[in-house]
Amino acid sequence: MRSHFVISAVAVLLALAVFASPASADDDLRATIRDEISKWSEANDDNTFKVHWKNGLRLDSKNVKMKIGGRIMIDHWFVDDDDLVAAAAAAGQLDDEDYESGVEWRRLRLYNAGKMFKHVEWKLQLDFANPDEPELRDAYFGLIDMDDCLGCAMPNIRIGHFKVPFSLNELTSSKYITFMERADASSVFAPGRRYQVMLHDSFRGGQLNYAFSYWLTEGVDEEQRFEFDNDEDAEDGYGFAGRITYTPWYDCECSCRRLHVGVGAYAVEDITEISFSADGYSRVGDTIALVDTNNFPAEALFAWNVELALVYGPFSLQAEYYSMDVDSPQAGDPTFTSWYAMASYWLTGECRNYKKGVFSRVSPCCNFLDNDCCCYGGIEIAVRYDFVDLSDGAIQGGELTHFVVGVNWHLNPNARVMINWFTTSTEGNAATLRNLDEDYTGIGVRLQVDW
Repeated sequence: MRSHFVISAVAVLLALAVFASPASADDDLRATIRDEISKWSEANDDNTFKVHWKNGLRLDSKNVKMKIGGRIMIDHWFVDDDDLVAAAAAAGQLDDEDYESGVEWRRLRLYNAGKMFKHVEWKLQLDFANPDEPELRDAYFGLIDMDDCLGCAMPNIRIGHFKVPFSLNELTSSKYITFMERADASSVFAPGRRYQVMLHDSFRGGQLNYAFSYWLTEGVDEEQRFEFDNDEDAEDGYGFAGRITYTPWYDCECSCRRLHVGVGAYAVEDITEISFSADGYSRVGDTIALVDTNNFPAEALFAWNVELALVYGPFSLQAEYYSMDVDSPQAGDPTFTSWYAMASYWLTGECRNYKKGVFSRVSPCCNFLDNDCCCYGGIEIAVRYDFVDLSDGAIQGGELTHFVVGVNWHLNPNARVMINWFTTSTEGNAATLRNLDEDYTGIGVRLQVDW
């Protein structure tokens, strides 16, 4: 603000000095002064930020575009788990208070991200849901939009800590997922966030997308559902991952008509042990793993999945299938599988927004109490079936099924209330106490604001 005032004042004084001179004054001098004022003004504007709101705080200058944002998600759970708790307590796994109703901060995140001088990007995101132990989520540096100078085949490059390119459900931001929790079918097998180097790009306006990465098995991710144990006498484990998505039906005239197909795969080498597990749908208290392979010896693994999603106006479908082959001669080389399918419908006429291979923010047709207090935001209803099978050969981790019914009330593009009713069923193995043949149900309510 001050720089604009100084520029304006100098311009006015110089103009008065010049144009108050006799008509016979040197025209070249006037032109020179005008040019200098213009150059000085443009030079200062290069470093002047324009502050504005675009579903979050944005600071833009000629050379730097920056976002400062975050998300607040508070969950309330009401759980009926008497049979499950009694069975688990009898097995000596937990006491009667460990599976409980309650309230938790699901996510409390702050982030800073942006792009500078056209070809450099960055992001830093921290989660403070546990204030005593803040967690690193994303921290990366990237080189982008280099095809104009280095050829159309030149990909974008990202280096740091972020999600491995695998699974539509996993890669869609928690700000935009349809249910309070992602399907365990994807969470159990998706590698989550890792330290990696990734090559990625999009073509035809986001109709075709690809990403390939090299990553380390060690990573900072408390939400990780499976863990590697590397041989201390050997090199740390490493992995390769890739994902390709295509939108064969990409209606340019209507963003609410999309057909998405995708495939993903990853392989991990140089490991000695591995384990897979999944817990219940609610997250309050010290929840146990309802299905669990426990640690077993493994040398490598290969996982793949297929993705399918359809958006047709207010109606949408989404499904994924996963398969995991573990190289474990001692355990008979088991193969684990999982899948989920979901459908949603917007009662108020909106549609799920799709962008470059993932789903993104939805803006209701009108915001809560707009239009002379006549608008009540957007309402979406959804159902999902989720299945995980961790039993094969010598490994009998059990089977887990979730069925969820959800209602999402979007007050505006940045705030929503989510209500989920769920039932969880398990089928275990008698030889493994941790796997219990029991069910439990519950209701979850989330209040969410993001910017």
